[in-house]
Amino acid sequence: MFTFLRGSTPPKTFRAHDNPIYYEDGTSFVQFNEAGSKYILRNQHPPFDSTKPSIMTPPFHWHINQTEHFSIVEGECHLFKENPEKPWMTISAKDPNAPKTASIPKTVFHTIHNASTTEPMVVDVNLTPEDAESEQKFFRNFFGYLDDCRKAGVPPSMFQLFVFLNEADTPVAVPLPSKFLSKVASRVMLSSVAWYGRWILGYKTSYPEYYDDGKSSINHFGKSRNI
Repeated sequence: MFTFLRGSTPPKTFRAHDNPIYYEDGTSFVQFNEAGSKYILRNQHPPFDSTKPSIMTPPFHWHINQTEHFSIVEGECHLFKENPEKPWMTISAKDPNAPKTASIPKTVFHTIHNASTTEPMVVDVNLTPEDAESEQKFFRNFFGYLDDCRKAGVPPSMFQLFVFLNEADTPVAVPLPSKFLSKVASRVMLSSVAWYGRWILGYKTSYPEYYDDGKSSINHFGKSRNI
C-alpha cells in the first residue's frame, strides 16, 4: 500500500457508541432505530445553503439494490429524481395538503435537501430490503468522516468516500446524455476509484472510532434515545 500518497487525514472523533450522533456543531444529527422498525434512521438537516451544503445533503446518486423511503417529521424536504436541478416532489410537515412520504426505486438517480433556507428539516429514512447493520456501518463512517474533515478544515478524500460508497452499493451519478451510459460510467468509476483507494492508498471500509463492528448502539448499547 502506498499510504504516503494519501492527502491529509483528519483526527477521528470517537462516536461509535453514540445514538443519536450530532454533527456540524449540533445543527444536524442521525438517530438509528432498531432493526425491523418502519424507518431505520432519522436525520436532521440544517437550513439549506447552496454555497456551503450540509454534510447531510447527499450527492446525486443511485442505489444498486435498495429502494429508499422518506417520511417528513419536521419542516419540508425537496426530493430530486432523475433531474438534480428541479425538485420532483416536496414532502412537508407544515402543509396539511402536501404529501408526507415518498419512495425512490432502486437504480433511479436522486438526492434530497432541506427546502428551507431558514429552518431545520427532520426526515425519517428507510432502505428496502433492509440491512440494518450495514446501513449503520455506512452512515456512521460516511458522516463521521465528513464531519471530522469539516472540523479539521481539510477536504475529504474522494478515494475514502468511494470506499464507503462502494461498500454500500451506491454509485454517484456521472452526468452523461444517456442514462444507460451514465449508470455504466458511474459503476465503473465507483469500483475503480474504491479499489485504488482501498488497495493502493490503504483507506478502510470502516473505522472503530465511528462504528463498533457488529455491535451497533441499537443492539448492544441500549435503546436509542428520543430526540
